[in-house]
Amino acid sequence: MLSRENTSWVIPVERPLVAWLAARLPPAVKPDHLTLLGFVGALLCGIAYGMSWLSLDLLWIASAGLIINWFGDSLDGTLARFRRIERPRYGFFIDNMTDLLSQLCIFLGLGASPFMRFDVACLGLAGFYMVSFFNLIRSIDTRVIKIGFYGIGPTEIRLGFICYNFSLLAIGPWSIETPFGSMSPMDVIVIITIAIVLISSLAMAWSEGRRLAKQQWLRKQVMREMKFALAEFVEAKLQLASIVRRSSSSGSE
Repeated sequence: MLSRENTSWVIPVERPLVAWLAARLPPAVKPDHLTLLGFVGALLCGIAYGMSWLSLDLLWIASAGLIINWFGDSLDGTLARFRRIERPRYGFFIDNMTDLLSQLCIFLGLGASPFMRFDVACLGLAGFYMVSFFNLIRSIDTRVIKIGFYGIGPTEIRLGFICYNFSLLAIGPWSIETPFGSMSPMDVIVIITIAIVLISSLAMAWSEGRRLAKQQWLRKQVMREMKFALAEFVEAKLQLASIVRRSSSSGSE
């Protein structure tokens, strides 16, 4: 069974809030309902972003979709644990699949909006998937799912998008001319973030690979020493048995 380790900045506030909400949900609400609600929120957010060419007011709907996504995604597992109806393997599969689909909806919606270039949105999605896949691969060995890197997790990313939506509503969209074409502030932020994620992922992969190699070498050394000790024990036992037989033969004579 995998354990979870959440190192995000908002967890001291988020964890008691989510537990408080889970304790007050009506019995008719099940974890699967919340998982579906979280995906619907992401889909709503993506559609609102994609249609924001028509009106900036759709950013309010995009922000509401992000809040709905947070509500469903954060509460489904908490509710299952609170009611003691966990299904670890099923929950792990469904939760991760809906997370991947939710990320796809949000980033494609952003790419179709006037606030982020489509190629940059695809880069952002690739970076998100890279971190997710690295986390899942590492969990096979460590048996720990780590939520949040350098204090930034899904909740912080949602809050960042919501704050950006409010800034767009307050001052309107604007862009920066670069050698690579016109870019919005979000484009620049995503590109810088992707560069940091790529460097960090390579560093973590190198560190994790060295740790596993050292662990494997130590295991082989221990096994080799155990085999050697066992062989010495067997040899000593055979010698002792031989001495006992000789003693017995001498006594009978």
